Amino acid sequence: MKIEVIFEKEKIADKYSCGWGASYLIDGRILFDTGEKSEYILNNMNLLDVDISKIEKIVISHNHWDHIGGVWELLKINKNIEIFACLDFLDEFKDKIEAYDFKLISSSQKIIEGVYTTGDINIETKDSSFREQALVIKTEKGLSIICACSHDGILKFIRKAKEMFVDERVYSVIGGFHLIDADRRTINYVIEESKNAGVEKVGPSHCTGFEAISLLKEKYLNNFLENKVGIKLEV
Repeated sequence: MKIEVIFEKEKIADKYSCGWGASYLIDGRILFDTGEKSEYILNNMNLLDVDISKIEKIVISHNHWDHIGGVWELLKINKNIEIFACLDFLDEFKDKIEAYDFKLISSSQKIIEGVYTTGDINIETKDSSFREQALVIKTEKGLSIICACSHDGILKFIRKAKEMFVDERVYSVIGGFHLIDADRRTINYVIEESKNAGVEKVGPSHCTGFEAISLLKEKYLNNFLENKVGIKLEV
């Protein structure tokens, strides 16, 4: 299955927009997150020849500005898109939601054949409480986990995916690992546990942090996936 990197913090060419947040297009049909600004997403989609009319579903990982920035402009273009968001998405946007096809997610479920949400995980920080979900793609290669920020740790999403599909191996983990403020000991622990869980390939970006990305690249060598706007990945 093909994953196109629509928005991330780095890009493969100057013509693309990049910044904070993330957005991935899966199989040309499912958009996971919409980055920080609609103009960035629309610019990149135009350059990547993405047909917005063919997008069937948008999955929102969590209700933070840098992951929902393009939602409403995309819905203006294609009103038939079905939205899958965590329960707390309702709080801020309940007046807008009524006009569209929204599904509020709490537990894991199928989005389309071969693509599943993990269901939401409750995140508690010193300043806020919110919910976050990731996607699990099931192919012949194994499971690929597409995550946004992994605020509560990427290992939780890896464990969740393995619980959902107990007989499947984890082929890849792509997205934010939320190690940007972690010390080296924590980073090395996450890398070691990811390898122990059988994760074959990693494609970190967004909030992973430069040090963590460097160490993941060092440890995974040829199994490290570049994750930049304009790249297409096969899982």
